[in-house]
Amino acid sequence: MELPDEKGTYILIALVLQMKRLKIGRLGTYDLLPGFYAYVGSAFGPGGVRARIHHHLESVAEPHWHIDYLLGYAEPVEVWYALSGRKLEQDLAELLEQASGFRVPIHRFGSSDYRRSRTSHLFYSKRRPSFRWFQHQFSERFGADIAVEQYRIGAEQPANDPVSP
Repeated sequence: MELPDEKGTYILIALVLQMKRLKIGRLGTYDLLPGFYAYVGSAFGPGGVRARIHHHLESVAEPHWHIDYLLGYAEPVEVWYALSGRKLEQDLAELLEQASGFRVPIHRFGSSDYRRSRTSHLFYSKRRPSFRWFQHQFSERFGADIAVEQYRIGAEQPANDPVSP
């Protein structure tokens, strides 16, 4: 399955295997704990979701976005995405922020365009997040009007996909 070139919003799931110290431009220096990181982003430029995710998967010599710094240390394992002309970035960030299986590791990560807020678009989970859980939460929030899809990166396959985050 190939990623679509349509506009949409996505969650990139990446794995950090061991503790790392990460300097992120003007945002500061942070310790990354081993576990899974979920980054919420939008893809409304040319090439849509496919172009944005391919940018994230390429090696970036000069990081541009906050996520580029993280991906210097983290291994992307999957992408959850929804194709829609409406930006769902804030909605998905709120969904993850309210979930018991996630916590915010770095305030304002990926959301510096929301100047008055300490919101974040990066979330940490010690255990691998469940796509089935996300699918269920997404459908409760948005109904059947917008579908959410999963794209696994490389040969990485989960042993199981529990319903909890």
